[in-house]
Amino acid sequence: MIHEVAILAALAAAAVSGWLVHRSALRRSEDSGSTLRRHAEDLEQRLGESESQRTLLETVIAAMGEGVLVVGSTGRVLLANPRLRELFAAPAALEGRSLLEAVRHAEIVDAIETAISQGAVQVREVTIGPAPERQLRFSVAPFASRAERAGAVAVFRDVTEVRRIETIRRDFVANASHELKTPLTAIHGFAERLADAELPDASAKYAVEAIVGNAKRLGVLVEDLLELSRIESGSVPLRPEPIAAGELAERLLRELDPRLRSGELLHEVRVEGAGRVLADRSALEQVLANLLDNAIKYTPTGGSVRVHVRPAPGGRQRIEVEDSGMGIPRKDLPRIFERFYRVDPSRSRALGGTGLGLAIVKHLVQAMNGQIGVESSFGHGSRFWVELPGAPEEFSRHG
Repeated sequence: MIHEVAILAALAAAAVSGWLVHRSALRRSEDSGSTLRRHAEDLEQRLGESESQRTLLETVIAAMGEGVLVVGSTGRVLLANPRLRELFAAPAALEGRSLLEAVRHAEIVDAIETAISQGAVQVREVTIGPAPERQLRFSVAPFASRAERAGAVAVFRDVTEVRRIETIRRDFVANASHELKTPLTAIHGFAERLADAELPDASAKYAVEAIVGNAKRLGVLVEDLLELSRIESGSVPLRPEPIAAGELAERLLRELDPRLRSGELLHEVRVEGAGRVLADRSALEQVLANLLDNAIKYTPTGGSVRVHVRPAPGGRQRIEVEDSGMGIPRKDLPRIFERFYRVDPSRSRALGGTGLGLAIVKHLVQAMNGQIGVESSFGHGSRFWVELPGAPEEFSRHG
């Protein structure tokens, strides 16, 4: 598209040059001189505006901190800004070169070709190198053109430093959690032994119970931190298999029946279609158990908890866990899946939990090639949704 603008501007400049050369003659024409003068001046003004816009666009693209690559339908480079050439250590001019010659990376070429052929945005992350090795996150958007069948614009962002800091943070959390686990186990064990012993007075008994309770709470926090670190590092083995999501939700609700009865909560599971997803059974069970636990925890007496499984676009399945609880304020929705983030810290701590549950859920869903989100308004309940790949039809028949 950018290339097309440049071509049109050049053609307009060439076309108008004839007007400018002969304008003095046109002015002498008594029949149409004034009209032609107005047309020439109008065309000259529009050309100036087009040229100004093109120059501004080129200046902005050249100054961007991200690498920009524009590719035509034939796989030839139409435009590459200076940052793009810097990221790929490319020669000064890439215009006209083949895509593979420009970026020298098979996965990038595949993403751009897929965007053009399928007409769909692609978002990926790759490592380029070898010296210096860099992590690049890039998105590719297809565009239609009158001059060519189609093309694509790719924007590359260097996330090397971000990933390095994330690795340091993840390693620190994992190492610190491992170091805390051993002394916490000892504290918890000895405190329980003291609790079982004959204590001299009520104050001593209260102190020991406080030690036991807090050691247990810290132990759960350490386990959640270790679990999150394992998921983020990719060290949790996932084995996708066809799973009837509705049946799994019904089993989990049966296990939660004492809490449902205690809160006098209505509950139901509704399934549209096959309702089968391709997921790791243990991971999906952890995801649904956490969402159902939160739904029950934050729903007042006499409320309801509902699970709805239905088809989603692209052959995927959507699992919704809806409650009639307190809901989530709009300002908190973007941060609800962050670790340790609490909508109401005092209420959350009173109800228990580490503040890591939804962060773990998000990473598990993403590891299963899925997406997660939430819809809510304060005082009107919440609906958490998970979209996962649907199980292929042959699995639905025989799985």
